[in-house]
Amino acid sequence: MMLTLFQQQLARCFPQHTDFLIGLSGGVDSVALLHLFVQARSQRNLTLRAVHIHHGLSPNADAWAAFCRQLCTQWSVPCEVRKVQVGGTQGLEGNARHARYQAVADLISAAEIFATAHHLDDQAETFFLALKRGSGVKGLSAMQAVSYRQNFTLFRPLLNASKADLLAYAVQHNLDWVDDESNTDTDFDRNFLRQNVLPLLNARWAHFNQMVARSSQHCQEQQQLLEELLRPEFEQCFEQADGSLDIHRFPTFSTLKQRQLIRLWLARCGEPMPTFEQLNAVLSQMIAAPADRQPQVQLGKKQIRRYQQRLYIVKPLPAIAPTAYPLPPMIEGLRLADHCIDIRRQGIELICQFSHQTHRLLLPQALGNETLTLCFGVTGKVAVYGKTQREQMKKIYQQYHIPPWQRPHTPVICWQGQFVGLITISHQG
Repeated sequence: MMLTLFQQQLARCFPQHTDFLIGLSGGVDSVALLHLFVQARSQRNLTLRAVHIHHGLSPNADAWAAFCRQLCTQWSVPCEVRKVQVGGTQGLEGNARHARYQAVADLISAAEIFATAHHLDDQAETFFLALKRGSGVKGLSAMQAVSYRQNFTLFRPLLNASKADLLAYAVQHNLDWVDDESNTDTDFDRNFLRQNVLPLLNARWAHFNQMVARSSQHCQEQQQLLEELLRPEFEQCFEQADGSLDIHRFPTFSTLKQRQLIRLWLARCGEPMPTFEQLNAVLSQMIAAPADRQPQVQLGKKQIRRYQQRLYIVKPLPAIAPTAYPLPPMIEGLRLADHCIDIRRQGIELICQFSHQTHRLLLPQALGNETLTLCFGVTGKVAVYGKTQREQMKKIYQQYHIPPWQRPHTPVICWQGQFVGLITISHQG
């Protein structure tokens, strides 16, 4: 029965796909999942790999890794063991989860789907953890059979199976597995729910976990409908090129609509959902603030900032002192490591490489054989090449739509102290 349900879910979600990377902790859930994939391998002509994440948090971690390698050798499945460093500000559970997914993102190929052994009981736990955080319908949607994280697709084919179902399957097929001693530590929120709360609820009300899963599905459907209804409005506001959000019409929207559009924007940009306080700060400081202000709201390691009625997600840039570099006429390349910029000059054309961006600046013909200066941190009034009057550099930046936080890091091209042009690189995201 379990194999049939698994194959049906596989056919429903990925009817043509053949390449899968399976998360293998060594516990009964992931061992059962790997066995199901192995059973279906010949029928679907599947190409399988397994990955075991070595967190180094348990004295048994090396033994678990060895078990996974041995099991995969027995079943002819290539196995990767990846050691990770667990650290951060999200608590041990959150930090370990982040480290796991980052390791998977680094390992997975473009052709592979990442499969995990999350099941019905995990779904109920996730729902209650979202409830504890005060999540809305998106958070209460808990886990879906297919979702997307970073640069890969995540597949959870066992969400309709209970822990008891997986245990029964493992016993039926004489499978071996390891037990993580930390699963009994109720200092962890998920273990507290698993050990102390959900057994009582399931004893009181039959099929309680299934009812929770149904509620999660209702929340997911409501979230999908909400996004469908708001998508035309959102697409008008969202700028694909730089990931910014146009808010000039936001004052005419209800607060509820503003909140949902901000959430859609953050989700589109791959950012974590804000707390209730962070979202209110965005609305009060970004939307309601006077136009001449430059508000910002911290969101994890990034910031939300506003410029010319648009919101941007930016990484904080380090402060730099004003600097200048000579650009002779035939310079083949100038590497500015502190700015992560490579610049070369071909006649009257300057070519700048920054991250994955390529920018070009055409110089006046008369300056083709002149030595120029590349400057950072240009402020105040400057002479402008070809003009008689000096101009405020602030106004020049505004004409090029350079946000204030990017201006110290924007390459400015000068000749004999006169402004010639600038290179509009983007530090967004």
